[in-house]
Amino acid sequence: MGLETIISLIEAETEEEVARIRQKAEDECTAIREAARERAGRERERILLEGERKARRAERKVLLQAEYDEMKVLRDARWQGIREVFVAAEEELADIPSKPEYPAILHSLIIEGREIVGGGEIVLLCRSADTKAVEDATEGLDGVTIRSLPLHDPQIQSGGVIVRSAEAPIRCDQTFATRLDQMRDILTQKVSSILYGGEGDGY
Repeated sequence: MGLETIISLIEAETEEEVARIRQKAEDECTAIREAARERAGRERERILLEGERKARRAERKVLLQAEYDEMKVLRDARWQGIREVFVAAEEELADIPSKPEYPAILHSLIIEGREIVGGGEIVLLCRSADTKAVEDATEGLDGVTIRSLPLHDPQIQSGGVIVRSAEAPIRCDQTFATRLDQMRDILTQKVSSILYGGEGDGY
């Protein structure tokens, strides 16, 4: 085998090796590019999915806040309506002493209060301005003493009477202010039901 032949063989083998190496490198580059594209695709999907999740979370947060705000507005509106009704009721009660039916109302309150304190003789505490109405209300009732209180006496600040047993330390506050306060929860439910329907829980 001559020198030229040996050189030709070496060159041929070298070219084959170079081609093999080049092909291998190209294959590896192709694999790297494909893997990179796959990773990029997965990352893009992850980012998009995360973005959708964030968007959904943000949407839910906005909707929940809107629902909360709506409930608060409705609740505040209900309480405002109920407060206005009670203000009107207080004004109406304040006008009752000037009406002809006041003695009849007092009569019912006195009868009820007398039963609560156990019957028997009673003492009625009233505002001095209501003395005549209380006298009319107790006409025909036995065992009743009327005691008018000074104008600014803290025991009674509204229409109605305080019924006190003459025989025991028992009393029943039948003034309009106290009766309204005692019935506030029940009246709130009824007013809410009338104004807004449903069970009328006031909320």
